Amino acid sequence: MRTIEESTPASTTSLASRRADLERYEAQVAEWTALIGQYRAGARRLGTPDRLALDHITDELQLRRNEASAQVLRLKNSVETEWEHEKAELEQAWQAIRFVFRKAKARF
Repeated sequence: MRTIEESTPASTTSLASRRADLERYEAQVAEWTALIGQYRAGARRLGTPDRLALDHITDELQLRRNEASAQVLRLKNSVETEWEHEKAELEQAWQAIRFVFRKAKARF
């Protein structure tokens, strides 16, 4: 009986950690969605050449945000054995989208 009691908190912690990770990822995707909307609104106020360049960047941001959102869903639906693999892929996607956001921030 003692062995079962000791293993239960570890599982709960793991589950709590996964839940916290998912909440953090979902919050980040929501923040990116809002930023993309702000960037699109800002681009509409610019002249044609600048607007086209910024539209291109926001389109890329939207695509990468959609990919990240899909990866969050895959992570959410992954079983424990797939969790680390899916999380590693998500972290790689996060790096790519952060790079594009830095590029956009420099332009806006």
